[in-house]
Amino acid sequence: MKIGTETTAAAFERGRNLRTDKTESNGNPFQKQLINTIRSAAPKVPYGYLAKDGVITYNGVQFSCDEKTNSICLGDMTDPKKVINIPLSGGGHLKVNRDNLGQLSKAIGLFSPEDVNLILRAIHLDTKLQSVQKEVEDLEAGVGEQITEGKGAAETEKVAEEN
Repeated sequence: MKIGTETTAAAFERGRNLRTDKTESNGNPFQKQLINTIRSAAPKVPYGYLAKDGVITYNGVQFSCDEKTNSICLGDMTDPKKVINIPLSGGGHLKVNRDNLGQLSKAIGLFSPEDVNLILRAIHLDTKLQSVQKEVEDLEAGVGEQITEGKGAAETEKVAEEN
């Protein structure tokens, strides 16, 4: 959701960090209370205003909220090698297990256009990275096979010369 040119998450974040010298100097209790209310009501994670009991549900897809890392998470986060960490436009991150990308596509309408762009770019970059990594692994395996094949041929020739 947008408030002017600012996303709701960014507005909440700005409100949470709001500090004014006027409030401190004149001691207006109403202003202090309002600022404290804004700070306490602001979500601690991106899209946190949609969360109920630490879970955001959208189109049947459930995202868990992780306040420690300021992230919303989709899928199993126990193996960091399988997780794509995507920074979002309003601050915070979206963490997605590669095995749950199909679910993410069902819930893409949850995100702002800026975040959709960031998510699609990150997935594209991750796909390229995975492809290059697999190619490197295949090349390393091929070099290892060539070395062992070459060694075997050299040993066969050596034995043949001795006889």
